Amino acid sequence: MTSRRHRLTLPIDTDRLCLREFSGEDLTEVTTLYSDQRVTRYMLYGPRDENGARRHLAGVIRRQRDEPRETWELAVTRVDDNTLIGACDLTLHSRQEAEIGYLLSRRHWRQGYASEVAVTLVRSAFAQLGVERVLSTVEIHNERSLRVLDKAGLRWEATFRRYARARRHWWDVHLYAISREDWAVAQG
Repeated sequence: MTSRRHRLTLPIDTDRLCLREFSGEDLTEVTTLYSDQRVTRYMLYGPRDENGARRHLAGVIRRQRDEPRETWELAVTRVDDNTLIGACDLTLHSRQEAEIGYLLSRRHWRQGYASEVAVTLVRSAFAQLGVERVLSTVEIHNERSLRVLDKAGLRWEATFRRYARARRHWWDVHLYAISREDWAVAQG
């Protein structure tokens, strides 16, 4: 599915953040991030121990070599000190549509980083991947993430009841999205 037009140039830098490929050296931070139950509270997957984090990270690194590449799972680091503060992903569902996701370590909440990541992923999906629409699904009670998506320009489109079964219960989610046209208008 991925063509020359559907390639992401990495790393992606903002004023404060760098979105880059994961490496094996990120294991300690990945373990800390994914084992925090408050961080993963609204995620379909549950907290991981060190072995689970190791397997997850190995899978992420292995998928970095996929051709064609349809998913970019990226480390979120601070530019000033290279500290890994979270993770994000950008997934092509088709040549026209991509989905974004993100999570940050708890000590980096409420500093505008999640919004910065979401805005950057949306811009990259349109400018680099050439998609026509960007979406995200969010557990219906995850109010902070809903605000992040709103700041990134995505708007509510639907609510899906019993969207997925994970961690022993059904998850209800909101679908948020933005079209290329609406994004371009918002950019001025």
